[in-house]
Amino acid sequence: MKAVVADIDGTLTDMQRRISVEAIMAIRKLPIPVVLASGNVICFMRAASKLIGASEAMIGENGGVVQIGYDSRPVVFADIEECRRAAAFLQRRFPGLEQLDARYRLSELAFRRTVDANELRAALDREYPALEVVDTKFALHLKHKSVNKGTGLVNVASMMGFKPEEFAAIGDSANDLPMFEAAGLGLAVGNAVPELKDVADYVAVKPYGEGAAEALCWLARQL
Repeated sequence: MKAVVADIDGTLTDMQRRISVEAIMAIRKLPIPVVLASGNVICFMRAASKLIGASEAMIGENGGVVQIGYDSRPVVFADIEECRRAAAFLQRRFPGLEQLDARYRLSELAFRRTVDANELRAALDREYPALEVVDTKFALHLKHKSVNKGTGLVNVASMMGFKPEEFAAIGDSANDLPMFEAAGLGLAVGNAVPELKDVADYVAVKPYGEGAAEALCWLARQL
C-alpha cells in the first residue's frame, strides 16, 4: 500500500464528532500519506487535514469534490444545480427539511436528519432519478448517483500519481463501501455496519477512533 484513504465521522471520531487522539497519533506515525474522505465541505476538510497532520490531498462531499494542495482550487465532479432544484422540490413536500452548510457546498447538498431518509428517496426517485439520498448517520446528503467516495478515490489517486488499488481504505458506514471496492485493502472499525465488515480485510475490535488507531497500527506492520 502506498497511501490510506480515511473516513472521518464515526471512524476517526465518536458519534459526538470528538476526534480520537490515538487515531491522530497513528496517522502521524504512518510512513505513507493519509487522504481524508468525508461528506463534509472542502473548507472543513482543509482545516481537518492540517490539524490532524494528514495529506494535502482530500476528498469532500462524498466524492463530489477533490482537492490536492491546501492552497489549490478544488475540482468539482458533479452539478450542484440539479441538487438545488431537487432540494426545493423536497422542501415543498417536507417543510421541516433543514439544509446544512449550503453556502459552502459545491457538488451536493446536506440536511439535518429530521426527515425519514426513505420518504425522501421515494419522493426523489420519481422526479430526479439521477440523484440519491445518502444517510451517513450524521446528515442526509442529496447527491448525484454518479459520484461517491469510490469515484473520489479514483480521482484523487490519479491526481496523486497512484492507482486506487494502492490505497488502504478505512471507514465505518455504508457510504464507505464504494471506497472499499475501489481500494486495494479495506479496514473497518469495530462500530462499522455489517456490510462493511463483510468486505473488510481487517476488522478492528475497538470502535471509533480507537478502532481506527488499532487498524492503522495493524496496517503499519504490513508495510
